[in-house]
Amino acid sequence: MSAQIEQARRRVQVSEASAALIKLDAINSSASVLLAKLVQVVAEEAARTPRFAKAIAEVLGTPDAEGAQVFGPVVVASSSRRRAAAAAKAKCEPGAFDPFDVYRESGEGMLLERLSALDAEGIKDIIAEQELDTHKETGRKRKVEVLADWTVERVKTLSSKGSAFR
Repeated sequence: MSAQIEQARRRVQVSEASAALIKLDAINSSASVLLAKLVQVVAEEAARTPRFAKAIAEVLGTPDAEGAQVFGPVVVASSSRRRAAAAAKAKCEPGAFDPFDVYRESGEGMLLERLSALDAEGIKDIIAEQELDTHKETGRKRKVEVLADWTVERVKTLSSKGSAFR
């Protein structure tokens, strides 16, 4: 019964956000459209990328009782259907650790050391969870050393992406 109450509460909060956008539309339609598009793009990316959703949650939100992230008056939660589909699609276990955290805190050497301590499947689990292999490059790689080196290089590349603009 509490799940139904939470779902109803989330619907009310989404309706309130919609009402606020409609009010803004009456005053400034271009701002309303831009804000709606921004929220849509951020929500879709958060639903698609667990690392992005985690970063948003850490910066803006606090988890409620059901694991949804509360953002002021609006709650963003993934649908149970989408979660079930993702769970059915996922063939691997969650990664042992976040390679980006290790790289940021301890550097390249420690990341390579921690990855080398895992087996090939453990490294592939991290690669899959963090969505590092968008071109399916690691599918046939079996050696721990090769996978660890590839993962370190990918984490380095993604961590420095956009640094030219900083």
